[in-house]
Amino acid sequence: MFCRCCSNAIEPERREVLPDTVFCSRCAISQDVVKRKKGILVFEHKTGGYLQTMSAADYDHNKRYFVPIGARSVVKNFSKHHSGSC
Repeated sequence: MFCRCCSNAIEPERREVLPDTVFCSRCAISQDVVKRKKGILVFEHKTGGYLQTMSAADYDHNKRYFVPIGARSVVKNFSKHHSGSC
């Protein structure tokens, strides 16, 4: 089966999951057929967190509540304080 937009073959994995699809994954995203998801990492404990996914509209509506608490990432702290020379 071929994409209605670009005429390239639709990926077999995509056809397996969505048998009625008429767009390849690239065209589905560019044509807004597939809405992108956004998410945040939620840490309830020191041992690890989980990814909370939501629609882009929900993310934009609630992003003012996603304020980092505590220290910044170790990688950011390390790169900020070291010039990169050994």
